[in-house]
Amino acid sequence: PVADAESAWQTHQASLRPVTAWSIRGRLALRAADQGWHATLNWERNGENHRMDFTGPLGRGHLRLVKDGHGAELRDADQRVWREADAELLLYRATGWVVPLDGMNFWVLGLPAPGSAPERQLDEQGRLKRLVQAGWDIQFLEYTRSGAFELPSRMYITRRNGAGGTAAEADTLEVRLSIESWSGIRGQESGVEGR
Repeated sequence: PVADAESAWQTHQASLRPVTAWSIRGRLALRAADQGWHATLNWERNGENHRMDFTGPLGRGHLRLVKDGHGAELRDADQRVWREADAELLLYRATGWVVPLDGMNFWVLGLPAPGSAPERQLDEQGRLKRLVQAGWDIQFLEYTRSGAFELPSRMYITRRNGAGGTAAEADTLEVRLSIESWSGIRGQESGVEGR
């Protein structure tokens, strides 16, 4: 525990805000009502460019989601391709799952996404323990150290009932993310790296 969790949180945020590149390996599980799926996740980010490989979801074997400044593309194991300007909308149209990809881009670092003011709770080390933002409730269950950074290794994300704008988004959705390894962590401004 630290003496001043709020001060530690400000320092923690400042060290993570410049991070714009990483490679994550882990597992993702989604559940809504009586449906669910599990996948292995490999996520590489370099600035605005993202590549997410989901292995094992929806019985399709493999999905690759690529996002850059021009939009997003999803390709399945049968080489079928879907394109959309928004990655979250693309994943929903192709799979039927509403996954908060834009928020997760920050939440995986243990940071709130920019925009709406979040509710938050800190742990004894001044890191996020719980965050409520844009209709999502994010619990940070475990952290791990990677180089100079302390990063989430287990997260549990749920959407509050009725938080979505459409009938499809009104059901409770659970997202469990377990990050097995972090690598290639780089900060745009500072050049700080973690492995």
